[in-house]
Amino acid sequence: MIKDELPLPKNTVINKDFAGFYKKQGFFGIIINALSSRYFYKELYQRSSTFVHPQMFLRLIKFVGDAEITKQWVKTQLKNIDMHSTLFYSFWFTQITTGLTFLKNEFPEIKIVSRAHGYDIYEEHYHPWPCRLQSIKSLNKLFLASKNAHFYMQQKYPQFSTLYQAAYLGVEDPIFLTKKSTDKVLRIISCSSIIPLKRIELLAQAIILVAQIRPTQKIHWIHFGDGKNQSKVQKIIAPFPHSAKGELRGHVPNAQIMEHYKENPVDIFINTSETEGLPVSIMEAISCGIPVIATNVGGNPEIVSKENGILLNKAPTPKEIAQAILNINDNPEIANTMRIASRKKWEENFNAEANFKKFAQQLLEIAQN
Repeated sequence: MIKDELPLPKNTVINKDFAGFYKKQGFFGIIINALSSRYFYKELYQRSSTFVHPQMFLRLIKFVGDAEITKQWVKTQLKNIDMHSTLFYSFWFTQITTGLTFLKNEFPEIKIVSRAHGYDIYEEHYHPWPCRLQSIKSLNKLFLASKNAHFYMQQKYPQFSTLYQAAYLGVEDPIFLTKKSTDKVLRIISCSSIIPLKRIELLAQAIILVAQIRPTQKIHWIHFGDGKNQSKVQKIIAPFPHSAKGELRGHVPNAQIMEHYKENPVDIFINTSETEGLPVSIMEAISCGIPVIATNVGGNPEIVSKENGILLNKAPTPKEIAQAILNINDNPEIANTMRIASRKKWEENFNAEANFKKFAQQLLEIAQN
């Protein structure tokens, strides 16, 4: 079992041959596959600006090369598959999905569905996705992780609007509620990669500001996750006031994060991202009854509201984040109400068992049609 691999449901088998097949292609194999693909030249024709942007040009080669390799491997598996009762499903809407759609010209009976979350949707925050029109039009259904993502795709590619459907993921019931602090320490959790888009430096600055505004308030902030900006955040944490403590725990398996929620008090969960899909980290926090402060981006407004936390503007200042933290900390009755509302929000919208049953039924209907 690989790192963090979950146990399999009954009657489920994982075929790991693709990893070996892909590795055998190597760097030059990716290039050759890309340059041999008509989709590569079609994309260059449609987006001629790619020629003058080396990074986009290289990304296109990698994307199309990977897609063609995916197509070739899946094609080797088709002889063992009943095409009429098979549904091809990808969890991310990336080059793997595109490789599946490349097959549709040869095998029009193939049924393909994909999920899409955040970075694989919002093209303003990431480079434009290559072969997007080809990918969408060949799908039977595209399930979007949030209503915001659904609206975005309808506006961006309205010609395929009948293929889109918002479908929440969810997390399992932790079977516990996280306790609040009772020792006058304000305990804050954040969880994400430490990269520019997540703006963890901004959160660190806000916590310093809280400590300066309330010098007698003890604060303990823990961040789960790592990334290229970790050293920058560490430098901000180093001179924290004596009343505040910041910890960067690095990459921590999900099970250990949930164990932390079970065994330790948590008063606020904070997300300061510049862009989001619908964060699983927030779903996990509300399943445990934790109030949430989050930026008004992506699907965040669908999971955070005034009932269970505070929704910040898209580009908050450290002062605004600090004020939100103090608003929850200074109003224990409101904080208790938020804790109840967080759990209720999870029960109504982000219960994985309920959501997955509904999703599985939808996949079954697509496969049988």
